[in-house]
Amino acid sequence: MAINRLCDMPNLLSRVPVALALVTIGLMAACGGTAPEPADPHGAAGSRTGEPADQQLDPMVVAGYSTAELLHDLEQGRTLLLADELEAAAKAFDRLAKLAGDPALKALATYNGGLAQEGMGKREAAIERFERLATRYPEEGVTKNALVRLTRLYGYLERWPDLARAADRLLARGTDLPVMNLIEGHGAKALALVEQGQVDAARVALSKAQALIDKHGFGRAGAPPVQLAQVAFADGEIRRIESERIKLTPVPPNFIEVLEARCQGLLDAQHAYTEAMRSRDAHWSAMSGFRVGQLYQQLHREAMQIPPPQGVTLEKQQLFEAAMRLRYRILLEKGLKMMDGTVRLGERTGEDSFWVTRAREAKRTLEQALADEQAALKRTPYTEEEIRAALEKLKGKKPAKP
Repeated sequence: MAINRLCDMPNLLSRVPVALALVTIGLMAACGGTAPEPADPHGAAGSRTGEPADQQLDPMVVAGYSTAELLHDLEQGRTLLLADELEAAAKAFDRLAKLAGDPALKALATYNGGLAQEGMGKREAAIERFERLATRYPEEGVTKNALVRLTRLYGYLERWPDLARAADRLLARGTDLPVMNLIEGHGAKALALVEQGQVDAARVALSKAQALIDKHGFGRAGAPPVQLAQVAFADGEIRRIESERIKLTPVPPNFIEVLEARCQGLLDAQHAYTEAMRSRDAHWSAMSGFRVGQLYQQLHREAMQIPPPQGVTLEKQQLFEAAMRLRYRILLEKGLKMMDGTVRLGERTGEDSFWVTRAREAKRTLEQALADEQAALKRTPYTEEEIRAALEKLKGKKPAKP
């Protein structure tokens, strides 16, 4: 994990003193770094930072902060990140970000300080650093990585308006972004919009992400990249909402067709959530597992609100109620299975997001609902065998032998 953090560091060869550049080369070599990026064509970095001119000091001596001290903090931060000593690494990078004079170095230190905070689970602190980087140094190469991190953090914390803004800032970089970052940006925008009820706009953002996925053939073989999980989950959310707009009550004249459409919508949403699970990322799997369980829970809730036919005898009303309880109990069982699997996933992986907590609560609710249904069925004047026989008779079939 620590090595992956270091891989995010941009090349500073043309932007910082030679001694610092040598340390940066060492950092990139540790993770098989890519080729250096060209120097920024816009000239002196100070013209982009908005800092007073008297703060643009000689990079070799920064506000009384010697080159040796600067190199020590950079090397210390590198070592601590590699060792996953994140609290100490965060302090080293925060000190470097505060005292360094070169904007590129300040940006790099701010970014890695954010990574250290994120690694410790201090998401709000990480957000503060990434936001500071995106605001003060928007043209630094490392800023696009900070924007990607921001979309993930805002999504994790379910800060949907902030997620939409971060996605917009990421996508505004256009051709500066790798394809996978573009996909992640469009997926984040789709998710932020659908969670705020803007389904049509979300569908537009989703289509852009899906077009890029199809064009480049991502996810066709093996587990798809985790960036595709967000796109699949957003797709599931859109399909879930569209499915649940199909109401079973009041009972429409074409009830069978409406029920089939509702069930098909459920299956379509489940398929999308399952695609998100294929990435094998614990967080997206927990989110998707909860949603699938919720699909079945909600359909059961609505199905049980269907009233018995009017003008029938009390006996037939009781038979109708018993048949509904027996027939749709399977929805509770399926929902419970998904919630149980999500809870066990959290225990196995250490995933501690809101979604695991919700799944744990939903599991208890479903267990109680299933027990209530079974108790209510026992209170009817019919056995399960008699109810099944009645249902088979309605279909024009002979009852199955026990």
